[in-house]
Formats: sequence, structure tokens, C-alpha cells
Amino acid sequence: MGTYLSKPVTDKESHDTENEWLSCGSSSMQGWRESQEDAHNCLLDFDKKVALFAVYDGHGGAEVAQYAAETLPALVKNTLYDNQDFEQALIKAYMDFDNSLIEAPVIEKLMALREDVSEECADEEEEREELNELYEEAKMPIEDIILKYKNKIIENMDKKKEKEMKELEDAKEKETEDAASMCLKKDLPLVTRNDACGSSSSSSSVTVSDDKTNVGNGIDECKSKDSAAESSSSAKVSCSLNDDEDDKNSDPECGPSGSNGFNGIEQLPSSLCIINDDSEDDTDDDDDDDDDYDSDVAVDPKSLCDKYNSNFDSESDSDIEEEGEEEEEEELSMDRLDEDKPGKDSGCTAVMALLVNNKLYVANAGDSRCVASVGGKAHDMSKDHKPEDEPELTRINKAGGRVSSDGRVNGGLNLSRALGDHSYKQNKDLPNTEQMITALPDVTVLDITPDDNDFIVLACDGIWNSLSSQEVVDFISERINKPDVKLSSICEELFEQCLAPNTLSDGTGCDNMTCIIVKLKQKQKRSRSDDEEDNSEGGEYKKQKSEDSIESESVH
Repeated sequence: MGTYLSKPVTDKESHDTENEWLSCGSSSMQGWRESQEDAHNCLLDFDKKVALFAVYDGHGGAEVAQYAAETLPALVKNTLYDNQDFEQALIKAYMDFDNSLIEAPVIEKLMALREDVSEECADEEEEREELNELYEEAKMPIEDIILKYKNKIIENMDKKKEKEMKELEDAKEKETEDAASMCLKKDLPLVTRNDACGSSSSSSSVTVSDDKTNVGNGIDECKSKDSAAESSSSAKVSCSLNDDEDDKNSDPECGPSGSNGFNGIEQLPSSLCIINDDSEDDTDDDDDDDDDYDSDVAVDPKSLCDKYNSNFDSESDSDIEEEGEEEEEEELSMDRLDEDKPGKDSGCTAVMALLVNNKLYVANAGDSRCVASVGGKAHDMSKDHKPEDEPELTRINKAGGRVSSDGRVNGGLNLSRALGDHSYKQNKDLPNTEQMITALPDVTVLDITPDDNDFIVLACDGIWNSLSSQEVVDFISERINKPDVKLSSICEELFEQCLAPNTLSDGTGCDNMTCIIVKLKQKQKRSRSDDEEDNSEGGEYKKQKSEDSIESESVH
């Protein structure tokens, strides 16, 4: 279904062109959709007495349709085309184009096209809003307009203040996070002592205070000026406690400051790992004593070791789990990015008519359509490819796909053939022609003769969802022979006929619309044998000039 605008964009891009044997009119309209995803070709001088017309209806983005309009016609002129095997030449062109969409240079091109379309749509939307606003202001009293802009100024000032406050809060939050991060980078609890301390290998607790206090059993008196504890989740305390008397001598002991100590600081028992990062010199003034830590702190080395080892293990496990989750999220993110590549998550239908003298070749993949009017009767030159159709359904199921009750492949596309959409073409055991969504076109051939009422019409499903083939032929037949009529104006009228008044229905009449009408000129029609006899230099020059200007004049 897609998303819709609050009001349709009814501006139409129309063109009319002709040569000695054909006249052509084309038009496109965005309608209710948020963007125009259609593209088309009108190449009256594709080759000598050969014309090419095509409609590409994009979905998931306009880039594949636009790229098809730029490059697909040139692929038709392959070796099979040179051998006048036009039917197989069209099939080869479709498949070669589709296979090229997974190549890196083409993906880059599609991404550039997608960005250009997005910017263009944003600019157009902004311009429409400004125009609508000006239109509304034109009907307002001057006092209301002044009040409106006054309120806008106040609103902008409030937004500016909110933005500044948010930036200030973010800066404070970042400063706090940085400080916390610095704390986490430190090693283990720190205990700073400026006075001499004794030690005992048999002690099971340490008591620290400002006054002379026993430290464990038989620990020398010590006086502490500073005591600080800092924790780290990235460090693991390694301790060994031995209650047996035989092992007492195995634990190193801190000696007096004059022997085993340094700077007047004695080491605590080796069973408690303590790192002194913030120690102060013994020369600190006595006035600093007021800032000392006043409370007695009792530390059990064994429990402290167990605590930090436990915290380390749990936090390490948590870190591992978080790393695993981050890796999974990164992989999913990469998968999503890969799925979002243009040509993989986007595509287009393609109906192409190759008119060689009085023989019409039509290749179709998807649900755009070509219809020939023969004696006022609609002759379908293509068949819409829908997932629920028996041959399509069989192929989809064989490729591992499923069709939902509302006719969508794996809950997504509601058509079964298209250029692009390579996310549906991932079965490595099958060729491209047998994937769930395939670019393989059906080709239909018809002999046609110039007649006052005969013409060819190509259009996207935005037209065919509203009107049948015969209804479209009747609509055009009523207008095509009027004096000085422009074929593009008939396309424009057709859009207005199909456009829905609102978006409350099932979506009929809410899609993009593109239409091409081609009429053969009766008097100027010549046979191919006549053309082969015309070998004048002027004719060859005209052909070359037409080919050189094909892209600039006929790609839309």
C-alpha cells in the first residue's frame, strides 16, 4: 500500500514527439504517493525504422526504475538483436540488466540515485509547504499574519533556549561520565599511611584509626593520616590465606620502617594486596590532620579478596555477555545494511515495446501493461504477473517462498516478476530465471498496420488497477482523432479519470501514474524493403544524430 500524502500532487510531466512514421505522447503524475517512483522511455529513433517504448514502475525506491530507463535500452542492442532475433534479444537484455544490479559499481550508482531522489523529494516537499502556507496567508487578515509571525519568533526563541539547555546538560553528563570512567581505570582499594605500621602474618583483620591502635594480633601501633578505597572491575585480587601454624612462616611479613619499609611506610600483610597511588609525604603540616578519616575501618583480607574476586568474575562474565550481544547486534546491523542496499530491497516492473516496422514485440516482467488497439478492440500484449497465478505460485513455492492470502510473496511484494528485488533471489541452487521473484520477461509478438483508430498504449498498474484494458482503449479512441489533439493531453485526462478522491479505499487510484500512447502515421508508413533502398548519406546522418540524442531527449 505504501504511505500517502495529505493531498495528491497532480502536477504532470508531459512530452510529445514525432518522426516521419510515428507520433507519441507521454505523461507521468505523482498522485497520492510520497514520491514519484516511475520512469519511462520514448525512443522513436532507437534504430532505423525501429522504435522503443518502456514503462518502469518502481517500488521500494525510484533508483532501479531510473537506472533501467538510463541503461536497459542500450542492452537490447546485443548480438541477438544484430541477428534480428528481437524476442531473445529482449529476454537477454532483461536478464543481463538484472544480474548487473548486484555488481559493486552499479550498487554505488543506485545509491547515488537514491540520495538524489531523497534530496529532490525533500526540496519539493518543503517548497509545497511554503506555497501552501503563502496561499493560506493570502486569505488571512493582516492582524492574524502579524500575530502568526510574532508567535513564530517566540517559538524559535524557546526552541533555541531548549537547545542550549540540552547542550549544557549533555556537557555536564559527559563530564560526569568521563570522571567515572577515570575512576574505573584505577586498580584496587588504596590505603595510604604516613606513620610506621607493624604487621603480623597471623592477623585476620586490619584496624586503622587516627590514634594509636592495635592492628590485628601483635601488630605495631600505627597512625594514619589518609585512608582511601577505590575499586576496579578490571582487576582481580589474588590472595591466599592460611590458618595453619605450619604455614605462618611461608607468608612474607612487613618489617619495621627502618628495615623492610620505605619512606616510613610499612607494608600490610601480603594476603591483602594494597596499592599506594595517592600517598602524601611525611612532611605534611599537622593542620591537615583535621581532614583525616576519623572512623575506624576493620578489613577482613579473606572476605575482601572473595568480594573482589567475585565482583571480577561476575563483571567479567557480564562483559563477555555484553561483547557477545554487541557482536550479534553488529552482525544484525550489517545484515540490515546489506538488505537495505538498492536493488536488493528495491526494484521495478518493466514493460517494453519494440516496434520494428509493422511488427510489435512486447517484453513484460511485472504488472505494468501494454495494450494494442486493433480495430477499436483491446488486444493485451502482456499479462500481469501475480503471485497467486498457477505458474507463478509453483515457481515461488519451489524456490522456498510462500504466498499469503492477500497475494504477497513472503508477506512483501504483490507481484511475482521484477527487475531488482534481489533479497527474493537468494536461492543458490536455482538460476535467476527460477527464483521467487524473477526478471524473466514474457514476450508477445503482433503484426500491426497503420489505421486511423489503431494505437499502442503502455502504462503502469496505477492505470490498470482503475480501468480495464478495453476501458482505456475506449477512453483514448474517443479523443485520439480530434483535430490538433496532443497525445500527452489524453494521458493527462486519463490520470484525472483514474485518480482517487481520497485514500480511504483499498488504494485504487492512489498510485503513481505513467502512460505512453503511440500512434502510427498512415500516409508516411513505409515497408522495411523501402527503407533498405534508402542509403543516402543524409539518411545515415539523421540516424546517427538521433542515436546520439536518444538519452537526453527520451529518458524520463
